[in-house]
Amino acid sequence: MKLYRTKKFLSVGVVGMILYTVMSATTTYANSSSDSVTGDGRKDTYVNGIVYQLSAEVVGLQKQAFVLARLQLDNALKHPERYDKPLAIVTDVDQTIMSDTTYQATMINKPGTWDNGPRKGYYHAVASTADQPIPGAVEFFNYAKSKGVTIFYITNRAYDTKELAVAQLQHFGFPDADDLHVMPMNEAREFNKDVRRAEVAKNYDVILYLGDNISDFTSAFKKELGPINRTKLALSDTYEKKWGTEWIVLPNATYGDYIPTVWYNKPEANRNEATRELFHYWDYTNPQWNTWYDGFVKD
Repeated sequence: MKLYRTKKFLSVGVVGMILYTVMSATTTYANSSSDSVTGDGRKDTYVNGIVYQLSAEVVGLQKQAFVLARLQLDNALKHPERYDKPLAIVTDVDQTIMSDTTYQATMINKPGTWDNGPRKGYYHAVASTADQPIPGAVEFFNYAKSKGVTIFYITNRAYDTKELAVAQLQHFGFPDADDLHVMPMNEAREFNKDVRRAEVAKNYDVILYLGDNISDFTSAFKKELGPINRTKLALSDTYEKKWGTEWIVLPNATYGDYIPTVWYNKPEANRNEATRELFHYWDYTNPQWNTWYDGFVKD
């Protein structure tokens, strides 16, 4: 692909030569072990996300999410006439109430490839005190429990690690951390959480869902829709009023459905190209966007 681009740029003369030189310098930078954080181009695409996930800004967003969750919980408790069944909250675990960014940071520093983990070694990180509760999570769920609300933890951790999930939640003081209320994937590794959510809804009125991935709320945002259509769907009449009321979203810039959605059904070798295509769509010079202010001197 690079050779093809080189020939193409060379064929258009001096301008092409300049562009080629710039691209070559960029490619060298991306693949240089001294200039690259990881020494691998694909892994480098996750670096800023991991740095952001470990930032003060994200801590602020996490605390903000649980402040909002408590406000919505209190509002629901003021109106018991709206509910016929006992109240419950459904939450995801990783990057919603427990941080697993330490694993991502570890994989970035290890030699070899890594792409939208988790992968091997993930549960060793979970079993360490490096993985800590998200700020505000333990306090919020214990507050909810004190108000008579039942907590369910629907996670896509492997079915044979349920004991670890229960132990981790108990270790850090989360309520309802037991075999009944912790619901990982089944043995068939069904990623879709709809069945587990429906199981809870049979006996409870769920007043809040918390997660870091849209699949923690609904399976409607399918990867085949692509990133642009998924974004539009989030603002559609069906879902627009759920954000911040029924659905509380925690930030996760390190991994999630939003990443493979960009390159869905494309070969692994085309992943970076798929990302570039997405950026081209949002490029402000794309003809789809109109300039509403014309006061600046043109470049």
